[in-house]
Amino acid sequence: MRDTVHWRNALASDLPRIQELWDEQEHRFAGTGVKVDRPDLSQPPTMCVRVAEKDGQVVGFYHVEAVAELSIITGDENVMRALPREMACLSHWLKSVGVRTGWGLVPKKFGASMGRFLRKFPLIRKWTAFEIFGCDFSELGD
Repeated sequence: MRDTVHWRNALASDLPRIQELWDEQEHRFAGTGVKVDRPDLSQPPTMCVRVAEKDGQVVGFYHVEAVAELSIITGDENVMRALPREMACLSHWLKSVGVRTGWGLVPKKFGASMGRFLRKFPLIRKWTAFEIFGCDFSELGD
């Protein structure tokens, strides 16, 4: 019979075990070049933390973090030229309110044309170390 995992909201008393789980993850990832991210789980942009219990012991957890997603709607070349300065202001503001990362999704057919923009704003770059996986929550229905 499989061991049953029970999910629940994390409590402040779970934090020492969460720290241990992060330590264990760092040990597993040692030598891979993959950094184990350790955000402050009590501050924005963290939205929730859930722990997995098995036989009364916390054996895992996940956290959900708000990420800024940017959508640009224009057909005006001057707007595109003005974006690097605006993105710099936006980036500093997002950081000041606790947001750690942001992304924009570009349809593949427009990806190549992003090169000009990216050269003018080096903080925004294609993330080659990550694969994008997602869920369109509108597909869940009502």
